[in-house]
Amino acid sequence: VHREPIDSTFYEPNVIVSNPHPSIKPASPESYGVSRDNMSGDVRQGRNVVKAWTEEKLTKHPLTSADKDYKFIFHTPKYRHGAHTTPVDTDIVAVWFGPFGDMHRADKRTPFVTEMYVDINPNDAKALGVEDGDYVHIDADPEDRPFRGWQQKKNTDAYELSRLLCRARYYPGTPMGVLRMWHNAYGATYGSVAASKKGATGLAKNEKTGYQSLFRKGSHQSCTRAWLNPTLLTDSLVRKNHFGQEIGKGFELDVHGATGAPRESFVKVTFAEKGGIDGKGLWEGAEKGIRPTYESEELKKYMKGGYYKA
Repeated sequence: VHREPIDSTFYEPNVIVSNPHPSIKPASPESYGVSRDNMSGDVRQGRNVVKAWTEEKLTKHPLTSADKDYKFIFHTPKYRHGAHTTPVDTDIVAVWFGPFGDMHRADKRTPFVTEMYVDINPNDAKALGVEDGDYVHIDADPEDRPFRGWQQKKNTDAYELSRLLCRARYYPGTPMGVLRMWHNAYGATYGSVAASKKGATGLAKNEKTGYQSLFRKGSHQSCTRAWLNPTLLTDSLVRKNHFGQEIGKGFELDVHGATGAPRESFVKVTFAEKGGIDGKGLWEGAEKGIRPTYESEELKKYMKGGYYKA
């Protein structure tokens, strides 16, 4: 038995994938007045639809029928070598956080001495016309992201602030169809956006508070949301206590309740700006031939051990 994710799946979301079994008889959506064809964001988190894999594998995520460019799963896990924002709190550590660090900020579009990026398989990026280091927009379910009602405010400061804009990093270790962005970075605010556009330095740093963003626009949370899991909302749910090895039931903070980890979604990616300095040409790493799919002859020789002599 497997339940598909509520959002980050290529198939019909939140389906219980199982062969027929007498123990699996959840209440169908129709039993509480909802059509099983209703897969809007707020509804599909409470769906209980059972399908065998032979049936589920023929389905598609509902966003793909509305826009064929929705075809990526977007994950935002925690950075392996840091807790919360430790990788980006100080400039010397932040500059090592990925390949876009530059203490001199030769490209004044850079919000800090580095910036947040999304990992993408090179084959996916090339199909989109996106070079390594280019800026891209990432858009999730338009029903509620980057915020509800954005369609009526598309030309406002609120939408400019909220829509995710970031660098694309070629990363062959990322499977095709899957994007990854670390969730540790500080997101854009009205103050950081204003400073990046009008400030003397171009830093995305609120001139009144000193808050420093690692995004020019938006953040990883522009594309994600929390989901309610009905099975965690019952008073009789048996579960482990938050600390220790004791078993209890009912509400327990961070274990039971109306909470969810907003770290996954289904998105589309579109080219925004060239990665070279001031938006001209290739980003330096690709131009120098030291990045995946851009390898210079010298780098290829080095990787084969061609410079080594016994």
